[in-house]
Parts: sequence; C-alpha cells; structure tokens
Amino acid sequence: MRILTRYVVRESLYATAGVATTLLLIMLANLLARVLAQAADGTLPTSLIPALMGFNAVKLLIYVLPVGLFIGLMFALGRMSRDSELTVLRSCGFSLAHLSRAVLWLAFPVSLLTASISLVIYPGLQQMQTQMLQAARNAQIGDQLPVGRFIEDPSGKAVLYVGSKVKEGYADIFAFNEPLKKSIANHANTAANSQTPAQAPSAGNAGQKPGVEMAPFGKLIQDEQGHRYVVLEQGRRIQGVAGEPDWTVIDYQTHELLVPGGDRPVTTAENQKSSLDLLRSPLPGDQAEFFYRLSQAISVLILALIAVPLAQSRPRSGRYGRLFWAFLIYAIYFNVIAMTQNFIKTGDLNLMQGLVISHGLFIALWLGVLWLANGGGRRLSAYGRRQLSPRLRREAH
Repeated sequence: MRILTRYVVRESLYATAGVATTLLLIMLANLLARVLAQAADGTLPTSLIPALMGFNAVKLLIYVLPVGLFIGLMFALGRMSRDSELTVLRSCGFSLAHLSRAVLWLAFPVSLLTASISLVIYPGLQQMQTQMLQAARNAQIGDQLPVGRFIEDPSGKAVLYVGSKVKEGYADIFAFNEPLKKSIANHANTAANSQTPAQAPSAGNAGQKPGVEMAPFGKLIQDEQGHRYVVLEQGRRIQGVAGEPDWTVIDYQTHELLVPGGDRPVTTAENQKSSLDLLRSPLPGDQAEFFYRLSQAISVLILALIAVPLAQSRPRSGRYGRLFWAFLIYAIYFNVIAMTQNFIKTGDLNLMQGLVISHGLFIALWLGVLWLANGGGRRLSAYGRRQLSPRLRREAH
C-alpha cells in the first residue's frame, strides 16, 4: 500500500469511526428507553435487559456501518478537497481512480463485516434471543403484569387494572372489555342475577355487551402460542349498555380474561431461518429476506464509491455543502431496497432481478457522478458551445 493510499485510508477510518460511534450511541440510547419502558410495563423481564441490549447492538451495526462509512467518507474527503489536499494529490498523479481504490481498502473490510453480521451472526443471535425471551417469560410469568397501573389495549376495547401482587398471583383486579375475549369457564356454580330474572343471559351470549369485572384474586397463565390470560377467581361481571334497562350481573367461579395486548404471539426460533435456508427456499418471503440481508453488504461498497466523486468540492466551500445530497442519496437508496424487498415478497420480482434493479440504479448514479467530477459537465458544455458558435456566426452575417 502506497503512502498516499495509507493517508487516505487513515483519514477515512478516523471519520468513519467517529460517525459510526455517534450514530450507534444515539440508537442505543433510544433502544434503552424502549427496553426500560417494556420492563416497566412488565412485558420484559428486567434480567434480560443487558442481553437484549447486546443482541440489538449487533443488529444496529447492520444499519450503522453503511451510513457511517458513507458519511465518514463525505467528511474526510470533503475536508481534504476544501483544504486543496486532493488537488495536490491529483497533481502528483493520484486521480479519482486511485482515490476510489484507496477507499475500497476500507470499504471491503466494512462490507465483509456487514455481510457476516447480516447473513450469519445476527440470525443466530436472533434465535438465541427468542429462546431466552420465551424461557424467561415462562419462568417468570407471574411477574409480567404491572401493579397499580391501567393496561389498555391499542383498540381501546379492553382495560385491565391490578391492585397488588400477592404470593400466588394478583389481588383486587378490575377489567373492562367489549366483548368478552374468552367465554366464562368452570361456571357450574355460577349464579346469574339481573334486574329482570327472565332476561338473565347464559354464558354463551354473555360477551355480546360491554361490561366491567371485579375479582379479589387472579393468576396469570400463558398458552402455547404465547397468549397471556388472567384467570379471575370468585369474580363478578356487570354488563350492559348505557341508557338501556337490561343490565346483567354474573357471579362466576373462574374466568380466563385475555390480557390487553396479550394476543401478540411470541416469535419462535424456528421462524428465524439461516441465510442458506432462505437462499434455498422457493418462497417469495424467504427470497425477499435474503435479498434484504445481502443488500446491506452490497450497499457499503456502492455508497463508498459514490462518496468519492460526490465529496469533491471547491476550495473554501461550505463545510457541509455536499452532505445534503449524501443524506438524500442514502434515504432514496434504502427506500429503493425496501420497495424492492416488497416486490420480491409479492412475487413481482425474483431475487436476481431485485439485485440488478435496486443496486444497478445506484451503480449508474455513481458512474454519472464520477463522470461529472472528472469534468464531464465542462466538456459537454464546451462541445455545445463549439457546435453553437458557427451557427451564431452565420446568423450574425
């Protein structure tokens, strides 16, 4: 490696490390806030917070490395261009082609690291994370409900309140739901009372009206699909519609009530397929997932090549003049990747077509920006003036 190449790689590495570290810390701070909120709601065991932060930090590297390298190169090469260092390098025979090769010395290791994380490391960690979450939730299922807080379903049709935690469950439970999430069970000794005895509903149609429930005791259970239920014991349900006379009171022995938001099943480890299985699978969804994983590594190389001509600026120009275009290109690029992934998932494109179209567009963009940086615009303008000047002279005569 030549001295000039080492200099370019060193400057680019410092800038890339600074940008990537800053972005990673910002994302980790946001992630920590969400994890702590889940732990406060009781949906996540607190003992898993360090492990989850570590797993998700690895996942964030998949997104941080491409943009970190791209913006880092824009900072490093832009600074060298404004300080006329690139002008001196060109006078020494260090052209944009040499500069691109120097940048690839850094881009190739970053691309390989991104590919290894996206294709191999993170899918394996995701399986471990899923198994760890499932095991912890099964072992500490009684500690997953917050006490003294209202738990509301996003639809607004179910609310649960737990007054206190007792030795074997929860006490002073209040619930509102419309309709009942699960039929009243074990109601052999149920006593139904209403304002009009002839209108007392059966357990089969008890869920046709909104109602509130109160129980002195309840336990939390979870089924095989990951749904969470509160088993209310010795409770009472009062149901009816405001303004109507047919209110009903139902006393029951036990009743399984779905926890608001508890109908989201836990993702199992079998759903986290390896990249090799995705590549071999004929399913469009698996092909789309493999495309997305592979595109993260490919984008590192293409964005690094685009940064070389894009960072060229005039001496004493604005420090952040080209960063707007860099962020715009990055946003468009990854939106194109996401759109192409959806097209593959729906069967409109296959894997190879998606790779060629999505990344081919930005390879063409790189060639266009490189042509402009090498004076293509000036040559095109000069050619137009040469073609136009004879016509102007003839019109003048």
